[in-house]
Amino acid sequence: MKTCEVVERVLKGRRLAYHTRRQWKYVMGLFAQYSEDWPESGVVVNEWLASLDCADITARQYYAVINSVGEYMRKVYKVVNPCDTAEVPSVKKRRRRYFTPNELAMVMGACRYGYDRELILTLIDSTCRIGELAGLRGCDVGEGFIDVQGKTGQRRYRLEVRVCEALRGLAGGEDGFVFTDRGGNPATANALANEVRRVIKRAGITGRKLGPHTLRHSGASMLARETKSAMVVKALLQHDKIETSMEYVHDFEDEVQREYSPLKLVAKNVRRFDGGFSGQGEQLKLGDGSEKSTSIVPVGVEVVESENVGDLFDDMFPDVEDGVSVRPLLKGDDLRLMRSCFLGYARCGGNHDEVMKARELLRRMLRKVK
Repeated sequence: MKTCEVVERVLKGRRLAYHTRRQWKYVMGLFAQYSEDWPESGVVVNEWLASLDCADITARQYYAVINSVGEYMRKVYKVVNPCDTAEVPSVKKRRRRYFTPNELAMVMGACRYGYDRELILTLIDSTCRIGELAGLRGCDVGEGFIDVQGKTGQRRYRLEVRVCEALRGLAGGEDGFVFTDRGGNPATANALANEVRRVIKRAGITGRKLGPHTLRHSGASMLARETKSAMVVKALLQHDKIETSMEYVHDFEDEVQREYSPLKLVAKNVRRFDGGFSGQGEQLKLGDGSEKSTSIVPVGVEVVESENVGDLFDDMFPDVEDGVSVRPLLKGDDLRLMRSCFLGYARCGGNHDEVMKARELLRRMLRKVK
């Protein structure tokens, strides 16, 4: 089968968006110039990609087009997809651009009109795509949510109630469009995106990737940083695949590694444990069944009797030196008072988890001393 015939069948049989159809026609035209016949081997695809003078990300996009065309031809006409045996072009992962909370506040402060403000607030809070707001009507805005037409069907994004009320006010009715141009016609996605870029530049933010999609990434990144959960990100951004949501969590893996430690979790959950790990190969063991208690105690750590508990907990909290202050209103005397309260609480046999939290709190405060 000729490659040009494959192009005709795919463009005729598949319903594609205008820009997608144009891209597929261009890529397949380049491929038809290299291989007149539709190949049965991935070697031809690899050789064609290697002959192109383009960036790695562009070669990856071209490969994706050939693969989509091949999948359609296999499904409909039982023709071999050459990408099954082709090598997928590798692309070096680039870190996404995220706006910090301070930068987002600057963007919101740079809005001059209610139109701009509601557009920015909707993009930040709902994390929807800019194209999904182009045809938004008053009837699509509910109490705390908006219904939009997404890439793969209808989607619902959560949105603050106050912003929803403002959007309905912009629409002026159930059938009115929320975002319109000067002529009253629904604003296009490009027009809305350009308006967002103008607001961002007016806020004084410079650099690359200053479009509306960065607002979506920024909302997802703050959520991933706060929850460390890909499922929460998926629910907010309405991703079809969990793998897409996982990319946001991967960006903060270093923070997760610094924040969580199995040794700290052991120290937090083992009763009367002083936090020290002496010797090598220490493990946790359960009681032999003769004791009434089933608490887990580290090997080599002596369980302290009640009369000696005071000395153990006294070593638990660091001493507060003279001249220490965390903030202007929190001086060294205040920290000493807090330490004495924590020690008294520990000696009285308070809840073990709460004692460990108090210990960690005082340590964190002293680390921030300037």
